[in-house]
Amino acid sequence: MAGYVDMKLDYSFKKIFSDMSILRNFLNDVLRGERTVEEVEPRNPEWQPESPDDRKVLVDVYCRSKDGTYFIVEMQYTDQKFFRDRALFYDCACIFLQGKKGREWRFEILPVVSIYVLNFVLHKDKPIDKYRTDVGITDLSSGEIYNPKVRDIFIELPKFNKELRECEDDSERWIYYIKNMEHLDTTTAYYPFAKGSKFGELLEAGLLANYTPEERRQYYQALKIYRDSKNIYDTAVENSFESGLLKGKQEVAQQMKQQGLPINTIAVCTGLTEEEIKLL
Repeated sequence: MAGYVDMKLDYSFKKIFSDMSILRNFLNDVLRGERTVEEVEPRNPEWQPESPDDRKVLVDVYCRSKDGTYFIVEMQYTDQKFFRDRALFYDCACIFLQGKKGREWRFEILPVVSIYVLNFVLHKDKPIDKYRTDVGITDLSSGEIYNPKVRDIFIELPKFNKELRECEDDSERWIYYIKNMEHLDTTTAYYPFAKGSKFGELLEAGLLANYTPEERRQYYQALKIYRDSKNIYDTAVENSFESGLLKGKQEVAQQMKQQGLPINTIAVCTGLTEEEIKLL
């Protein structure tokens, strides 16, 4: 029997959070009482540039709450070197879209809250168990919020290693389910799985058996693309490492030759063949 989907894939992430009830519950729990999201209205996640030569912006989930706050929810499966800059670009793009033509507009913008769920470690300089980083515009001298209109939350899944029973609140339970959904047993009742509960709705939405044949086809296609991409990436990293290791061995062997050490001794120390060493 088909199990649960990998929620970290873009396809399943977007599909599950297309349910506005699930999305609203997620936002409220991740915000931890900072604000209450009563309703959310989906917005087009594809932002078209003013010029055809400019790059369009496409986010996973984009919505607006009843109080006017804009929310970006983005899942990033693989590492990206400039992701901090990318997040800032998304925030700025959302603010720019609020601009109105004419001199009457007073530059008043509505809040933008972005939640970035990352399947890699972004903040390598922070403790290994600090899985969540909250960012805002602050006064550098006092640490006080200077402008509350921009808010970013980064959640690094590799740093979150709690079991479900160890989660301290519902915000951590969301993270647990997002990270581990594809490994869950469909025959087990996971707390809190009461029928009609928010996590019950989440797991029902992630149950592959509930997908239509076309939705399953798209899901498996997305999974194949990810696995193929990861295999290509891992192979490139491995080849790069091996290439770098060989170069290092050759440099050491050259230095040993310059010191007049015997070829057979250099071969034992570096792992290179005597023929390879003679050619250096």
